[in-house]
Amino acid sequence: MGTPSRVDVSPPRRGRRRQILAAVALTLGVAALYLFAYEPPYRGSLVARPSRSLVFAHRGFGDLAPDNSLYAVERALAAGMDGVDMDGQLTRDSALVIFHDLSVDRLTSGTGRVRDKTLKEMLALDLGPKYDPAIRGAYVRTFEDFVRAVKGRGILMVELKVPGLAPSGIEQRAVKIIQRYDAHQDVVLSSFNPLVLYRVKRLDPRVRTALIFMDTNWNPELVAEIKPGDLVNLPWPLRQEFIRRALRKIVRPDLLSINHEVDEAVIDRLIAKGWPVFIWTVDTEEEVRLALSKRPYGVISNEPIRARQLRGE
Repeated sequence: MGTPSRVDVSPPRRGRRRQILAAVALTLGVAALYLFAYEPPYRGSLVARPSRSLVFAHRGFGDLAPDNSLYAVERALAAGMDGVDMDGQLTRDSALVIFHDLSVDRLTSGTGRVRDKTLKEMLALDLGPKYDPAIRGAYVRTFEDFVRAVKGRGILMVELKVPGLAPSGIEQRAVKIIQRYDAHQDVVLSSFNPLVLYRVKRLDPRVRTALIFMDTNWNPELVAEIKPGDLVNLPWPLRQEFIRRALRKIVRPDLLSINHEVDEAVIDRLIAKGWPVFIWTVDTEEEVRLALSKRPYGVISNEPIRARQLRGE
C-alpha cells in the first residue's frame, strides 16, 4: 500500500488570514473616518436655546473692573449681563478659588503661585489696587462665594485650570459645590483640558461642561497678560480640528467656547450642526458684529457693555 499524500492547507489559511486583516483594516478605517472626519449633529439636552445670543463679561466685567473679582461680577450682573466668565484654581490646601493667572504677581501686591498659597493667604489678596488705586476690598474669593452670588441671577462659567493630565481633585470640589447649591442650571465648567471635562461628567452627568479651544498657541495679547514663567503651551493635538472632532465625540461637552481667531469655516460648521457655541474674546465693534452675525449661543467680551449694545441693535 502506498504512503498517503499530504493535503496542503496553507493557501486557504493564508486566504482567510488576508480576509481577516482586510476586515480589521476596513473596520479601523471606518472608525477613523467617523472619529476624525465626520461631524454629527449636536444632540445635547442640558442647554436651553436662548432667544438671542447671550453676552458674557470676560473675567467678571472685562476691562471695566478688577480681574476675576466678585466686585466685578456684581457690577456685571447689575449692568444686565447674561453671565460671567471666570477662572478657577486650587490652592496649596486644595481649596477652589477664582483667580486668572497661575501667579498672583500681576494682579495683586503679592508674589508667588496660587498652588503654593493657602486659602487664607489667597483670601487676603486684594485685586482692586492693581486695577485702580482707588478701589479697595476686591479680595480674592472662593468658587463657592461666586456660586452663591450668581445663582438665580445669571450664568457662572468657570474655567478649571489644571496644569497636567493627572487628576488634581479640582473636578470633585467644583461638582460638590454645584450639587450643594443645586446650581446645575447656574454654572458651566469649562476647560482646555478634555480630561477635566470627562472627569466632571463621570462625577455628575448633569453638570454642564464647555470645551475651550483655539487654533494657535499664544498670541501677543495673551503673552502680554501672563508672567513669562507661567506660560503653558497648548498641546499641538488640541490645536488640530480633526483631533478635536474626535475628542468631542468621546468627552461629549455640552457647549463649545471657541476663540474668535479659529478658522471661520470651523465656527460656522459647528454652529450649523447645532452646537451651543460661545465666541471669545470679541472686543472691537467689528469683532462683536461679526460674531453676533453668526447667531452663536453667546459671545464673551472684555467690552461687555459695547457687546450688549450691539446685540440690541
